[in-house]
Amino acid sequence: MLLEELAKELVDITASLVGGRTVNIMNTEGVIVASSDKSRVGTFHAGALEAVQTGRPVTIRPDQLDQYPGAKEGCNMPLRVNGALFGVVGLYGDPAEIQSLARLLEVYAAKYIQLEAMASPRLAAAELRVRLLRFLLAPSEDSMARAQRLMDTLNLRPQPPYTVLVLRLKTPLQEGGQAQLLELLGRQGLLQAGQDIYGMLDERLVIVRGGTLPPRRLDPALLEQCRVSVSDSCGSLWEVPARYEQACRLDERCAGPLNDLRELPVRCGYMLCTLSADSAPFLEALYARLAAAFRTGELDAVLKTAGCYYDCERSVARAAGLLFIHKNTLQYRVRRLLEAMGAEHCSGFEQELLVRLLLEYHRSGRRGASPKTPPAAPQKEGGPGA
Repeated sequence: MLLEELAKELVDITASLVGGRTVNIMNTEGVIVASSDKSRVGTFHAGALEAVQTGRPVTIRPDQLDQYPGAKEGCNMPLRVNGALFGVVGLYGDPAEIQSLARLLEVYAAKYIQLEAMASPRLAAAELRVRLLRFLLAPSEDSMARAQRLMDTLNLRPQPPYTVLVLRLKTPLQEGGQAQLLELLGRQGLLQAGQDIYGMLDERLVIVRGGTLPPRRLDPALLEQCRVSVSDSCGSLWEVPARYEQACRLDERCAGPLNDLRELPVRCGYMLCTLSADSAPFLEALYARLAAAFRTGELDAVLKTAGCYYDCERSVARAAGLLFIHKNTLQYRVRRLLEAMGAEHCSGFEQELLVRLLLEYHRSGRRGASPKTPPAAPQKEGGPGA
């Protein structure tokens, strides 16, 4: 991150300029990320957090130390880069003696960071946006308060309802590629750059979009670059983590280029995936029962046959043709599977539901290893289609 990368170099330079006094650089969470007193790195500084919250300098006298845990006497100055609150610089000493020196240090530090960031002006804001996302996705009273402060810092005002979009990039972005992608998303109505929260998390672009998301066919140029997964909408930022989990599950289990829960086929596939995950103990026991009933490798062939049969809407002729097997072979495999499951007396709907849940469980990679079942890697793109 830009602040942490520059902070160590900055304190080494400035400590000699202020007569060897202790210089601290704190992030927007009030944590000391660099200090000429190495023992303080990683500790919390309450005065710095107050400076972040108020946007004003915080001076601490010796008689005020009990009000500011982790702090020492001195001056703490907010650091702004291109108008964005970026961190805090602190100088140790009697506030009455060092106040002018602290202001000079503030200006020097801000200009230093600004010059370093000039080659990539969006870098500071991008760092803050990622922090904001992390605060929103780990909700607590404290993290939501921090998220609100960062939204104020970035001048973001997303309005409900909120929708989470997860975009998995098919190839790494080249230099300038992210700006082009954001511009394309803006033209598609998926991103309102001045209002929405967005950032890269785990190699995916995550967008918390405010306002109603209009249904539309996406530009093929966008879908060539990434797979787009769209959550349900919600009315509160506290609900965003659940919507993020929805979008991530869609991204992991749906193979389509656009997986939008507002589309009924996607919704059905998502419901099947969710029901399979919720029924994992039952399905694990059922899978173990099948592994004991079939020879090595046979279970995979039987499940593939059953999956094709139900995907063909129970047409024996179509499924057998796609699998290049005789119709009798297909019927035999499906019958054996249902008998091994103990589902031969269930209704047709119940049989299909059980088989589809089992197939989803089989594809997910959650199943336990079995001596009769060859191990298989999780197939992230093999789930229900859009």
